[in-house]
Amino acid sequence: MPVIAHLSDPHLDLSEGRARRLRAVLDQVAELAFVDALLVSGDLADHGFAEEYAQFFGLLPHSLPTLVLPGNHDLSAPMLAALDVAGHVATLNGVLDIGGLRLVSLDSHLDGRDDGLISGEAREWARNQIATAPGKVILALHHPPVSIGHHLADELYSLRNPETVSDLVLESDHVIGIFTGHVHAALATTFAGVPLVGAPGIVSTMRLGSKTDPIADPTAMPGFALHTIDNDTIRTVFHYLSPSAL
Repeated sequence: MPVIAHLSDPHLDLSEGRARRLRAVLDQVAELAFVDALLVSGDLADHGFAEEYAQFFGLLPHSLPTLVLPGNHDLSAPMLAALDVAGHVATLNGVLDIGGLRLVSLDSHLDGRDDGLISGEAREWARNQIATAPGKVILALHHPPVSIGHHLADELYSLRNPETVSDLVLESDHVIGIFTGHVHAALATTFAGVPLVGAPGIVSTMRLGSKTDPIADPTAMPGFALHTIDNDTIRTVFHYLSPSAL
């Protein structure tokens, strides 16, 4: 039963405050000896600066197999360069096999935009990764392909072609779930007949009720999702840090 620690949206900006929040979450993950892999579902950097990526990869543990993917705040060229320097495969569409399970990450970001789009090239690449998987598959992407009930997220920040994700799911019974980020809040629903789970935000938590001033609360405690995969079943527990951890 693979266990995946799923983090999202650290938005590192070279400040100690944001680095401390990510470090505290990673310290909590490190205490869980049964975790098999780490997934970070986007917005690693706040401005896409090379120095922000250096800060991010400098904080990542070396002991866990790790898959990271871009979000709307990330920029392609500096992120690819940072992946290469950090010893990861320099690609924005990634794959990680762990315990007979395959994680397939899809790049949904567009440089300089908040909304998302999955390219035809990414779709075909994912289709091949699904077809050649050794077992079950979970798709991961930054932008959820569902409405979440916040007007800014749904009208301006959404995935423009969610049908690409549903097509990938419906074409193969290998796909058993979808993991996302972007909305800075724990999210659980179904999409195309499989579970869709989004991780809480690390840098902040989205305010409820479509409040826009501000849209997110940076004082809320950071958290992460812990996914346990048992054949076709995904069990997710959301963990939030206590104030003493920061």
